[in-house]
Parts: sequence; C-alpha cells; structure tokens
Amino acid sequence: MKYVKWKPKGMKIRIHPLFVLLLIAAVLTGMWADLLLLFSIIIVHELGHVFVANAYGYKIKEMEILPFGGVAKLEHGRMGWNPRHEASIAVAGPLFNFLMIGFAILLLHAGVFSENFTSSIVKGNLVLAFFNMLPAFPLDGGRILRAALSRNLGFRMASEVALRMAFVISLFLMILGVASLWIGQVNVGLITLGVFLFFSAWQLKRQLRYDTVRFLDTKRRSMIRNPLPVRSLVVNPDMSVRQVLDEFTPDAYHMLYVVDGEKRVIDVIAEEELLNDFMVGGGVMSTIRDHLSYRVK
Repeated sequence: MKYVKWKPKGMKIRIHPLFVLLLIAAVLTGMWADLLLLFSIIIVHELGHVFVANAYGYKIKEMEILPFGGVAKLEHGRMGWNPRHEASIAVAGPLFNFLMIGFAILLLHAGVFSENFTSSIVKGNLVLAFFNMLPAFPLDGGRILRAALSRNLGFRMASEVALRMAFVISLFLMILGVASLWIGQVNVGLITLGVFLFFSAWQLKRQLRYDTVRFLDTKRRSMIRNPLPVRSLVVNPDMSVRQVLDEFTPDAYHMLYVVDGEKRVIDVIAEEELLNDFMVGGGVMSTIRDHLSYRVK
C-alpha cells in the first residue's frame, strides 16, 4: 500500500495507509467528526516533538501520521546520539496533549466549547498520551526507556530492550483484546493497537543493525564540544569488533584495553581509531586482532 505524501516547507508528511482506511470507514459510518478531532490531536502531539527537536537544532526529515499517533523522523539519524535530547523530544508529545487538555478546559469555562466537545478532547488526548507513554519502542515511552538505558547498556542493547518490551506489551494488548471478546465485551481497539505495535517493533528490529551503524557513524563524525567522561572497556584480541562497538554508549569517550590470556595489557585503542577503521575497512576487520593487524598495515 502506498503512502499519501506532501512536503510543506521541506518537511515531508506521510499518512499511513491504515489511517486512510480509517478515514474512509469514518466517513462511511458518519464518524468523520470524531476522526477529524483525532487527527487534530495527533498533529498537536507531533508538533510537540517538532517544537522541541527544532529547539535543540535538529531538522525534521518527515512526519508520519499513523492510526494511533505519529512519528517525527530527524535528519541523518541523529536521534539516539544524545539521550537527554531523545528523552526531551519524546516526552514533548504527551506534554502537548496535556497542554491541549488544559487549553480546552479554559475554553469550556470561557463558554467557547461545550461540555461534550471538551470531554471528547480530554478523552482523546488522554488515550493518545498514555498509549504513547508505554515503555515500548517506537512509542515515546520506548524512546525514553532507550535513552535511560543507553548510557549503561549502549545504543544497540538499549534499543533491543525497548523492542523486547514492545513485543511483550503488544502481545499483552492482543491477549487482553481477545479476552474481552471472550467475556462479551467487544474491544477491537486493543487487538488493533497490539497488532500495530507488534509489526512496528518487528520492522524496527529488522533495521536495528543499520540504525546502530548509523549511530556509530554519527558518533564518529560528531565534534567533541564539551568534556566527556572516559569509559574504559577491557577486551581480548579474539572478540568481535561488532560486539565491542555494541557496547559504545552516547555521551562517553571509549578507551579499549586489549589484554592477552594472562590479562596483561598488550595494546590500547581509542574510540575514534576503532570507529574510523571499522567504517573504512569493516569488511576485513571482524575481530580486535584483525583491527590491530589492519592498524599496523
């Protein structure tokens, strides 16, 4: 299925095919007003991400409108390089939902909005905010979880944990939805949310290796503008270079101490050196021993 696209002011907007189907279903069932409200809530949510990302100096490559939220994608894969930025950008979406609730209540008291309309705005924003705060990647809560874990686990492993949480939560939502049908309470929404989250996480898991390499390349190219803590790793010559790179964390500069079988330090490798050689000669450099030989050449 093809996406619906347009590109205002250099930022590409993509509407997921499922959202288009949802729009068609809403028009046919006379619920187009409810969908229009949902669409407005999603846009405000995504504008929260865009606003904070722009404040940090990031450029938004595209915004994807999904049936139950959206995804604002940054240029050059910079998301994840700075955990504090990623967490702040992620939390901005739900925060804007709560600001929208407060604004609607003010308009209610001012006599502009009716109670029913305000109730719909409050419910829609709460559902979207709480769903997106689930600790499951690619939801906002999953991005916050990855940002929190990446300082100790490294970018790849933190992403793995957030994706595992997505699979667990998606299965829980689907089971809960089926259970509700079993007891006579139709709740297709839970099943739909679970399926949507499962396949979103599956797609991201398939491209995780590419995202990790992109993260490492961004780390390699980034200028060090502030002092960074040094993180020391002890490795042996037969350890996989990819395994070592998976341990690299944001906001730290890594020094690798290569030890022999008797735990004597035989060499020291700086982060920048390993990253540069990996990007240039990664095809022939599978182990730390290969890197040492490659460096000698």
